[in-house]
Amino acid sequence: MEQILLAKMTWEEVAERIKGGYNIAIVPTGAIEQHGPMLPLDVDIHNCYEIILKTAERVAKDMKPVVVPPLWFGYSWHFMDFPGTITLKEQTFTNVVVEVCKSLIHHGFKKIVIVDGHGGNHGALHEARYRLKEETDAFVVVVGLGTFVPADLVKELFKPPIHHADEVETATSLALGNVVHMDRVVDEVPKGPLPKYIKFDYSAPPPKVLYPLRMKEWTKSGSWGYPSRATKEMGEKYVEAIVNGFAEFLRELKALDWKERLGNKYRYFE
Repeated sequence: MEQILLAKMTWEEVAERIKGGYNIAIVPTGAIEQHGPMLPLDVDIHNCYEIILKTAERVAKDMKPVVVPPLWFGYSWHFMDFPGTITLKEQTFTNVVVEVCKSLIHHGFKKIVIVDGHGGNHGALHEARYRLKEETDAFVVVVGLGTFVPADLVKELFKPPIHHADEVETATSLALGNVVHMDRVVDEVPKGPLPKYIKFDYSAPPPKVLYPLRMKEWTKSGSWGYPSRATKEMGEKYVEAIVNGFAEFLRELKALDWKERLGNKYRYFE
């Protein structure tokens, strides 16, 4: 089996892989934050990393991607009322992502896949990908793993609301062997301040108005959804769908003959 972990390779092995035309690096991002009474603080990064490893192993023989050590901490201010949560400032997290990716690009990895394992990181990763576009000639994408799951399968497996420490995260954790205390499960479904517009459900249709959530305002347990419904079997089907879709994406990315289309790099702000 090809080595997929960047941290377990020597610098000569990294150089040889890049020289051979294998230039895809996968950067796992997540968070250390509360996930209700039944799930540990590392759910986002643990589940993200485990799914990345499964996918990278599946395509390792013909694609040889490398998986960067996970970025454990993210932007989790909205969970700081719950003990154990650790947050970075949003700009700090953005800077870390950019500097990690620029290091990889410097060495010759020209296709960078940043995997978003935590919803609170969306804004920071949006800025990061545009800074990398402005400052480098690499092809950089940000992906959420749920992107690869067909909508009809989500509807088949899970019932709304899908938000946090819910049915999806609990089932995924069961499938990936993380710590799950099903005897401590709490189902909690608060209502937003303007229910028609402010919807704390990722599966809900528009209209949606963005609201700066502070979790403790709405849920005492830290759960938002029905984690009691979760089963390992549901999680296994969900994870397999992600791995299949992610592997297909990586194969397309490998085939992409990427060249900077406009040539001259530019900086609006110095």
